[in-house]
Amino acid sequence: MSDELRPFRIDIPQSDPGRSARAPGRRPLAEAVARRGLEPRPNFFVEFAEFIGRLPDPRSHGGDPSQAFHVVVPSVPGFGFSAPPRETGWNVARVARLWAQLMRRLGYDRYGTQGGDLGAYIAPEVAKAAPDHVVGVYITAGLGIPTEADVPELTEEERAAFEQLQQADWTNGVPHHALLRAAPQTFAYGWHDSPVAALAWMIQKFKEFTAADKLPEELIDRDLILTNTTLYWLTDTFGSSSWPMYDSTGFGWPEGQKAAPTGVYSGAPGIRRLAERHNSIVHWPTDNPGGHRFLAMDQPDAMAADMRAFFDKVR
Repeated sequence: MSDELRPFRIDIPQSDPGRSARAPGRRPLAEAVARRGLEPRPNFFVEFAEFIGRLPDPRSHGGDPSQAFHVVVPSVPGFGFSAPPRETGWNVARVARLWAQLMRRLGYDRYGTQGGDLGAYIAPEVAKAAPDHVVGVYITAGLGIPTEADVPELTEEERAAFEQLQQADWTNGVPHHALLRAAPQTFAYGWHDSPVAALAWMIQKFKEFTAADKLPEELIDRDLILTNTTLYWLTDTFGSSSWPMYDSTGFGWPEGQKAAPTGVYSGAPGIRRLAERHNSIVHWPTDNPGGHRFLAMDQPDAMAADMRAFFDKVR
C-alpha cells in the first residue's frame, strides 16, 4: 500500500486506542466523508486501496474537482491495526459513538458517513450519536429487506423479488454468523496457526458473497485478496474481529435512522417503501453495476460517482 494509506493511531479518552487510515483531501475541513468500519467476511480497509483516491481527487479520475472530499477510514476495535476491546459490549452503537468522538478530535464539524456490511449498521448509528454533525448516511445496500411479519403484505412484484433473494447463493451458504456467535475463539486458533486455513476461510467468503459465476480472483485483483488476508493474519485479529458477532444475539438486516438523509448504492434487493419506515430516503438507484459486497474493489468508478451524487444532494 502507498504511504498515503499508511495507518495512524489516535487515542480517544474512555475508549480503547485504535488506528485509522486517512487519505488526504481537497475539500475544506468542514466537509468530510467519514468512511466505514468493516467485518471479517472478508472486508478490510484494503478493499478501498484503489477507491479512496477518487473521492479526494476526482479530477484525476475524470470527475468534478468541486466534489472532492476529505476521507477518514476508521477500523473497528479489534480489526487489523485497531487495538482489540478489553471488555464486552462493543456493539454498533458504541462503535458509532467512538467514530463521532474521532471526527471531533480530527476537527470535523460537518461530515457524512458511509457503510456496507458491518458499516451499514455503524454508519446510521453515527448519525444518531451526532445528529447535528452528520449531513447524510450512504449505505451500500441492505435497507428495506422484508421481515417475516412483512411477507403477507408484499405485492406480487415484491414477493417475487424477496423469493429471488432467498434463493441467492450468499443467503444459503455457510452460516458464518451462527458459527462466530457460537465459537469465534475456536476458529481463531486455526486461522492464526495456519495461513492456509486463513486464506481458505477468506476465499470461501469472497466466493460466497460475489454474485457472479466467476472465481474471486477473476473479479478482484489477487494481490488485494492476499494483502487483505495477510493484514488480518499479521495483526492477529481474525479472532478479535469476530467478537462483534459473539457479542450479538442474532442476525438482522440494518434498519437505518431518520436523524439524517439516507442514500444507497443499490436499492435492490431491498424494498424502498419498507426502508422508508425508518429512513428519509433521498437516493435509491436500482441499476448501478455490481451485485456483490466488494464494489470498491470491482466498481470503484461507479461507486465513487454514485457516492458523490448522493452527497451533492445533502451537503
